Amino acid sequence: FPDMADLFNKHIKKATSRTKEKLLESVGKAQRTQDEAFDFHAGNLNKQAKACERLHKDLKIYADALKKLTEAEKSLHDSVRQVYEPEWPDRDHVVALSNTLDIQTDELEKKVNDELMGSVTAYVAQFNDLKKKVDKRGRKLVDYDHAKNNFNSLKASSKKGDSDPKVTKAFTELQQAELLYKEMNNELLEVLPATYDSRITFLVDTLQTLFNSRSTHQTECAKLHKQLVTQLDALGVSMDSLRVARPEGLSTTPQREASPARSGGSPVPSPLPQHSPAPSSGAPSDVSAPTPSKRTSIVEEKCENNLYPKLNSAPPPKESPKSTEAPPTPEPRKDSNEVVARPSLGTNPFGDEEEEEKEEKKEDKEQNSNGVQTKNDKASAKSTNPFDDEDDEEIDAEKIEHERAGGRKVVYLVRSTHDYKAVDTDELSFASGELIKVLESTTEDNLDDGWKMGQAEDGSIGVFPENFTKRE
Repeated sequence: FPDMADLFNKHIKKATSRTKEKLLESVGKAQRTQDEAFDFHAGNLNKQAKACERLHKDLKIYADALKKLTEAEKSLHDSVRQVYEPEWPDRDHVVALSNTLDIQTDELEKKVNDELMGSVTAYVAQFNDLKKKVDKRGRKLVDYDHAKNNFNSLKASSKKGDSDPKVTKAFTELQQAELLYKEMNNELLEVLPATYDSRITFLVDTLQTLFNSRSTHQTECAKLHKQLVTQLDALGVSMDSLRVARPEGLSTTPQREASPARSGGSPVPSPLPQHSPAPSSGAPSDVSAPTPSKRTSIVEEKCENNLYPKLNSAPPPKESPKSTEAPPTPEPRKDSNEVVARPSLGTNPFGDEEEEEKEEKKEDKEQNSNGVQTKNDKASAKSTNPFDDEDDEEIDAEKIEHERAGGRKVVYLVRSTHDYKAVDTDELSFASGELIKVLESTTEDNLDDGWKMGQAEDGSIGVFPENFTKRE
């Protein structure tokens, strides 16, 4: 392997001479060739390579992210196609729009990853070759400086001058080194400026391709998105026709019927009988029995106390333990014929005293034979007395005769048996056991059946369901 050994020795010799020459130039003992024009172009090359490499790196990151975004958008559009049910309006149109969006996204992704990245990668790759040529030119320059310094040194020290073989050999090496250096230097002086000037056209082409592709993609996608929004608006409009059937739920809260003024239907019949006379100023408005005259009220009260001493002294009935489960249903109003069922009491308060005593004894015997009645039985017996309601109404009317609330007359008092939460703004909210004043209603109140106008303990005025309360 003699050739390999010679080449290796030659390489070692050149490396040693170059290192020695650089060391001498650094300390100032050897002359160094300066080329400011080349140094300027070499500096531009480094700056241009650094900027293009950064652009290539960031564009590569963008291309990878765009590829992932494309996959995510396709997955999203596929979900939209699955969610949009077949029976919904214009499903085929929605599917076609989503497919077109996928095509637009694919075109942008291919434009960036294939065309754009390929051109940028090819442009950046040339800097490695140019940098290698610049490094080689630097080595040739060191060889040229070494040959020139060696020739000058031998020529100065030789006594024979140019005829000295060593000087002649040194001159030959100088010519060869100068030829290689200038050839490489001239080539780079032509390539480097042209490469640096190409940065403008490169950036224009690259960025125009990128932004034009994105602009086209966004414009087309914006049109498709607007069409999808319009289609979804149509779906929202048709929502009522697409609702599923719902079973009617049972509600424990009494429902207020629509008033004639709101519903436009037939007027709701009044809870009071049409033939009932108007109540007096001191009596409750919901009493259906005729009000006795003031001349006979005292006599009737005495007669009632004599006939029903035990019933009048019975305590008020207590609420049933089941009352908390659902609101109580108000008792049906008695007919006027039932109130005057006893003509001897209703028409003649001064009837036969013997018959009254017999009737009282008969009732005492029935009570003794049946034992102690429950509170609910007592309350039922008390409600059959035609004089109780009238006397209570007489007393309540005397108590609240002059009371007024919010410009309205207080008719009577009730106490709530259940909690009630207002549904509308004109309704009262109250807790169980709260005292409520029933106010006189007007035609403007437009009350529904089973509702009264009242005032709560906190002073608020509004309507409330009557079956959530009991009379005091």
